[in-house]
Amino acid sequence: MRRTLAGLLFGLAYACASLAIAGFLLQRTAFDPDNSADAADVVLGDSQVKAELVDFIADSVIEQLAGVVDPATVRSNVAAVAELPEGQALLAEIIHDAHAHMIGDQQGPVQITGEQMVAIVRDERVAALPPLTLPVPKVTALDIANHSLDWLLPIALIATIAFAFLGFTAHPERSALFRSLALGLLLLALLAAILGYLVPRFVVPALTDSVWARVPARLADDSLPMLIGLELLLIGGALALFAGTGMMQRRRRWSTPVSTYRNNKEPP
Repeated sequence: MRRTLAGLLFGLAYACASLAIAGFLLQRTAFDPDNSADAADVVLGDSQVKAELVDFIADSVIEQLAGVVDPATVRSNVAAVAELPEGQALLAEIIHDAHAHMIGDQQGPVQITGEQMVAIVRDERVAALPPLTLPVPKVTALDIANHSLDWLLPIALIATIAFAFLGFTAHPERSALFRSLALGLLLLALLAAILGYLVPRFVVPALTDSVWARVPARLADDSLPMLIGLELLLIGGALALFAGTGMMQRRRRWSTPVSTYRNNKEPP
């Protein structure tokens, strides 16, 4: 009974830990505008996102300063800025605000000020223009998921610690502990693949037609090599634990004394 209880408690602990870690990976790719801003070069590596931003800024400036600026020069300057590391740093704040608005972290509109446009368009005359409002929708499903993770992850972490503590108080067998840990690593590998890659890569873009939903997908693709390494590490660790559990069980069987019964008949 005690062994069964310990196994159950550790199973719950590993499930909560897997949810917390995989949820953190999802949060970092799909719900972290700061990460998007830091990876502006990665985000702008998506041709559709870059075209959306470049075309919107260039078209807005050309329309408002018609006859004053050369359209080809404006478009060329904005496109060049988006290609340079220094220019990508200028666009990082816009990417941050667009991502934040899409997931419900920013309630106000996504605006590009005249001061920002001067550095992007490379023309002092745009400083007098009113702020441009970038058309970014707020996706309700992402808003709900984003704020749900804010309280779900701490709860999962606390539950992990609580279940693990209770599991240790049940004095589990070492082989049972290793086996449950191996299963926990496999569960973590599965959830990490689903929440850390599949959801931001495929589910998030399917929730809206906005090109800005491609930002989490782009970040997921960029972090894929790291995720593959993590998956290999987790699966390798699980297999090693399964092998160790099998060896411990065989060793225990070999060391168990065999009871023998000898039927000796006394001579008449």
